[in-house]
Amino acid sequence: MNFKSITEWAELAAEDPVAWKSAITQAIGTCIGNTDTAVVSHDLSEQTFVGNGPLAGVPYVAKELFDVKGFPSHSSSVLPVVTELKATKHSAIVERMQTLGGSCVAKTQMNEFAYGLSGENPHYGNCPHPSLSGCLTGGSSSGSAHMVAAGYVPIGLGTDTGGSIRLPAAWCGLYGLRTVPEYYMDGCFPLAPSFDTVGWFTRTAEDLSIVLRAWFESNDGEIINGPLKGSAVLSEALVDTDVYKRLSEVTGSLALKAPEETAALEAMMPDCNQAFNILQSGEAYAIHREWLQSYGDLYDPAVKARILRGANWSSDEVEWALRKRSEVFAWFESYFENYDYLVMPICPRASVKLADATPDLREKTLRLTGPASLAQKPALTIPVTLLGNQTVGLQFIFKQLDAAVPLELLKLCANI
Repeated sequence: MNFKSITEWAELAAEDPVAWKSAITQAIGTCIGNTDTAVVSHDLSEQTFVGNGPLAGVPYVAKELFDVKGFPSHSSSVLPVVTELKATKHSAIVERMQTLGGSCVAKTQMNEFAYGLSGENPHYGNCPHPSLSGCLTGGSSSGSAHMVAAGYVPIGLGTDTGGSIRLPAAWCGLYGLRTVPEYYMDGCFPLAPSFDTVGWFTRTAEDLSIVLRAWFESNDGEIINGPLKGSAVLSEALVDTDVYKRLSEVTGSLALKAPEETAALEAMMPDCNQAFNILQSGEAYAIHREWLQSYGDLYDPAVKARILRGANWSSDEVEWALRKRSEVFAWFESYFENYDYLVMPICPRASVKLADATPDLREKTLRLTGPASLAQKPALTIPVTLLGNQTVGLQFIFKQLDAAVPLELLKLCANI
């Protein structure tokens, strides 16, 4: 693929709209030809348009759970209740992207109902890694990550409940931003509403900066006074040796250390994934309970099993999980009184083959991604390259959702 930046796509649209539309049609067609149904769920290239605004002429793709008027939002499922119902209006984030001038050119596949971190889907095909043969993209925002990393489009919309933007960004070498729960979630099919967040993927820091400035109507560097203050928790026991070594090099180059107060967070991390699993599955079960009775045999068995856990937690287990969530939330609130961001790994290792996408890998990943999810904090993903074209990532967790901190962090990490 000829990788085009946001700026290059916008320039092509302004100079030659016919060539612009042809390039989009070719890109979507090539992706479908290469991956069948595993990446693209709906081809919208015939209805593309050059809009007006800071993202005018910029094509993007939207995860299958975002409503796009006239198309079903089936969440990469085959349940008739979702495949046969077309959206009557755009989701809030698609509507806002259109207002900014962006053009949605495809809807993209995902783990069914966004309940997974691998990119696996038995109905439409497992989403392949765009450059590592036999490996997965990560999920659940798999199709959007694939299309951006492969160069078909410069922006992908995803969601992140427990790492579904952060992990595919890390495995595919992308920049990503997860926002906060309830933000622009209207018209997005939920997984676990108190955890679900929307966000973006881009291939470069410059492209993500353009998206953030457009979205938040912010000029680069207009808010921050003085250098940001941060620290790092690398959790050596939760990541592979080569990953730990590389991430230590990166955080060292940024002069980041682990202050004494981070020891309390590390002590809580073994419980984070269990607390998250209890609360997430409980919310998911409440959404799917009736559908499971009518269409249970149509669910991905792995997704069904994750949801059904939510029916079996005791009241004591739920109360314990809520206490853990409150403890993690309180820790972050205290931490952000003195710091602007916290850096943590996203995943134990680089992208894996299907056979290695084990429950153990999922749980280790959730120990790393769970704290930010439990605390309902936004997070910026910065990709980190390993040997052999493999990538992992660092999550830069920050206090509140605006453009200021992530824009500064993107500049800070420009040489990683």
